[in-house]
Amino acid sequence: MQEAITLLQANRSGFLATVDAGQPRVRPFQFQFVEQGKFYFCTAKSKDVYKQLQTAPTTEFSVTSPKMETVRLRGAVKFSDDRQLKQRILDNEPMIRSIYGNADNPNFTLFYLEHGEAIVFDFSGNPPRQYTF
Repeated sequence: MQEAITLLQANRSGFLATVDAGQPRVRPFQFQFVEQGKFYFCTAKSKDVYKQLQTAPTTEFSVTSPKMETVRLRGAVKFSDDRQLKQRILDNEPMIRSIYGNADNPNFTLFYLEHGEAIVFDFSGNPPRQYTF
């Protein structure tokens, strides 16, 4: 599993998939961090992605390194308004801080994947490595 975490930490920008009225929706997104086996992201409660994850609480997130190593992270979504975790993001991400201002912003929320799987693969010809969390 550490292989997947290391790749995610080094390549945090990727694509997040949701379902909207039975149709796939994919958008650029940023992985934030892993904490106690939970993979965290953030968004606004006013965004379509939030509404889509509320309706169909499952997702897949994918990143690819410059060396073409790919991680696909998928699982069920849970939401959190943990103020300390929100502050952690704001302290490390000036762009996110410029959008939400502070951890008490009611529009600012976190979501995480707690139980799911990570698949790591590359173009070496070796089989993909699959991890559960």
